[in-house]
Amino acid sequence: MKSELLGTLFLSEKRKDLLLLLVKKPRDIDEIKDILDVNSSAIMTQIKILLSHGLIVYDDDVYKLSGMGRVIVKKMQPLLDVLSVYTDNKNYWENHNLNAIPSCLLERIEEMGNCELLEPSLNRMYELPEKMVEYLNQSTYVHEVSSYFSPAYPKVYIELAKKGVDVSVIITKPVFERLQNDYQEETREFVNMECGNLFVFGDKIEIASGTVTDKFTAISLFYNTGIYHNHVIMSFDNSALKWGEDLFRYYLNNSTPITDKDI
Repeated sequence: MKSELLGTLFLSEKRKDLLLLLVKKPRDIDEIKDILDVNSSAIMTQIKILLSHGLIVYDDDVYKLSGMGRVIVKKMQPLLDVLSVYTDNKNYWENHNLNAIPSCLLERIEEMGNCELLEPSLNRMYELPEKMVEYLNQSTYVHEVSSYFSPAYPKVYIELAKKGVDVSVIITKPVFERLQNDYQEETREFVNMECGNLFVFGDKIEIASGTVTDKFTAISLFYNTGIYHNHVIMSFDNSALKWGEDLFRYYLNNSTPITDKDI
């Protein structure tokens, strides 16, 4: 019975669509056909199956979710959201280290919503993706967490801070040491700017990078093998912006601000 019910919920796209439609409010058959763009024969087959499992009821000329149907569908939606995030970029999630994302954020990965995978062209392998730079330049603030060093970062973030964009970057101790050794002048310039804020995280950061602005959230992970390629998962959904801010604050809580005297 359990496996049969699971099949009822997940093996038919029409049944899922109908359940998600009815969670909003009861509908008569004409509304259902119109909204789902189906004919009577096709949708009545699905309705009969859902009626037989007690997930919907027919009352006063409308179909509506039963009490248990409403409970199940509300629990079903987060799973469908997770599956949507996963299947849209399945190859990326399968081959990259998802466990690097803090568990409290990984459990909310469905909030990333509609994601786009940005893959750099061969002649820009070590630069920020062009689309990401485009939206960085439209942002009023940039919050970044990074565990790897990119020569592109100092110049890009100094230019943004010069334009009045609030730029806050959290890095690891090894990355900070690299900045001190090879980009000391640029690092000092950045931390002395009104809009430039640099922090060092007190522990290991396992994601490659996470960036959130008022326009987008982007996350980049290491491959399961530990190798890094400059591929970025990017989302513009409001829920993704909240997720990205929470990711930034997660690392900020254990970070130390860097001032001129630290360089």
